Amino acid sequence: MLLWMLAVLAGYFVKGVAGFGNTLVVTSMMAFSRTNAELTPVELLLCVPTNLTLAFVHRRSIDWKLALPPLLMTLAGDALGVLLLSRVDVMVMKLIFGLVLILLGLEGCYRARQQAVKPAHPALMAALGVASGVLCGLFGVGALLAAYFARTTRDDATYKGSMCMIFAVENLFRVFAYGFTGLLTVATLKNAAVLLPFMAVGLALGVKCSGKMNVRVMKIVVNVLLMVSGVSLLWTYL
Repeated sequence: MLLWMLAVLAGYFVKGVAGFGNTLVVTSMMAFSRTNAELTPVELLLCVPTNLTLAFVHRRSIDWKLALPPLLMTLAGDALGVLLLSRVDVMVMKLIFGLVLILLGLEGCYRARQQAVKPAHPALMAALGVASGVLCGLFGVGALLAAYFARTTRDDATYKGSMCMIFAVENLFRVFAYGFTGLLTVATLKNAAVLLPFMAVGLALGVKCSGKMNVRVMKIVVNVLLMVSGVSLLWTYL
C-alpha cells in the first residue's frame, strides 16, 4: 500500500500540472504488482472528484462547442473499451495504442515548434475522439483526449476546463459501467478511500505549480507525457 500511496501522490501531481497523466504514473509504478482489472477501477474512483474539481475551477473557460463532439465520441469508444476490459486479453491493444501515442507525441512536438499551426484534419479529430474512449475504457488513460485538445485549444484554461469536463462525464459513465460488469468491488472502494488524501495533496501541489507555466511549455509537457504513456504501454506489453 505504501508504494500505491506514493504512486497516487506522484500521479496526481502530474494531473494538476498537465490535466492528465495520473493513470500513466500510477499504472507504471504499480503494473508489476497489480493487474489492469485491479488498478483501473481504483484509479477511476480517484479520478471522479479530481476531474469534477478541475472542471469546476475552469468552468468559465470550457468551450462547449468544441467539447461536445469529442465527448460523444469518447463515450461511444468508452463502451467498447469497458467491454474489452472485462472480456478479452488487451495486450495487443496496448502495443497498438503505445505506438500511436509515441507518434502523436512526436508529431505534437513538431507542431509546437511551428509559428503558424494548421488545424488538424476533421477525420483525425474524429478518430482521436473514439480511440480516446476505447483507451479510457481499457486502461483509464486519457492521453489521446489530451492530444485532441492540444490540437484544438489555444490557452491552458480552455484546454484543462474542456478536457476535464469530458473526463468527468466519462468517469461517471465508467463508474456505472464498471459496476454493471462487476469490476467495482468492496476492496476497490476501500483502497480508493485510503488513497483519497494522497490524491488531494498531489493534485493541489500540481495545480499550484501549473500556474507558473506558459502555454508553450505546457504543450511540450503534454507531448512528452504522450510519448512516455506510449513507452509505458509498450513496456508492459514486452
